[in-house]
Amino acid sequence: MTTLSLTQLLIFSGFLGLIFGSFISMLSWRLPRIMEHDGSEQLKIISMGGSKCPQCDSELPWYRLIPLFSWLASRGKCHHCQVNISARYPLIELTTAIGTILVAWQFGLTPMGYMALVFTLILITICVIDFEHQLILDNLSLPLLWLGLLVNTQSVFTTPTEAIWGAAIGYMILWLVFHAFKLITGKEGMGYGDFKLLAALGAWFGFVALPQIILIAALSSILVALIGIALKKRNVNTPMPFGPFLAIG
Repeated sequence: MTTLSLTQLLIFSGFLGLIFGSFISMLSWRLPRIMEHDGSEQLKIISMGGSKCPQCDSELPWYRLIPLFSWLASRGKCHHCQVNISARYPLIELTTAIGTILVAWQFGLTPMGYMALVFTLILITICVIDFEHQLILDNLSLPLLWLGLLVNTQSVFTTPTEAIWGAAIGYMILWLVFHAFKLITGKEGMGYGDFKLLAALGAWFGFVALPQIILIAALSSILVALIGIALKKRNVNTPMPFGPFLAIG
């Protein structure tokens, strides 16, 4: 079998990442709505229906679903109603492609690389939903946590002991921060989904990675908040998702 060169691998990974990104953009749009309409007739429509224009509800043909290129070719407009299609779709696809390329460049076609790719795809999905809905779903964060623990039974990214402690300490740190903040201010500063996400990151990379993750997440979130306030795009009471900043860390 011919071995792929690094350049070929990265190009292939980029195209594969666009496909994964297209799926993530669909999944991240549908999952919160599925949770919202759980048990209703609308649930079947949301979960099983084909991709449609969110404005005119017209079905999108297959050639309009080609990741990134379809959006560029149509100049970001629906082929039927000519209303602008959100840039979220190409942005998610492009972000996922970049993430897939970085994983391939770092790990190559190895078991560690495959696990890192699964981690990256789930994490991107979590971040998109949290950014758009301020919500981290248990059916994403908990599988990520358990998968991290299972992967590290073979010491892939860290030792089993560090993975277990990472999950426990990660959850406990934000749990303590949450209750301390609530005790002082009477307000809830974050959601329980953030606890579970940090626990998942601890399960994947061990407790030794937690200080760096928390520091970068805290500093980057403060910086973004200050920039938003300076530009008058937000105020001190505007809620801000913390999950994407944990992912950056």
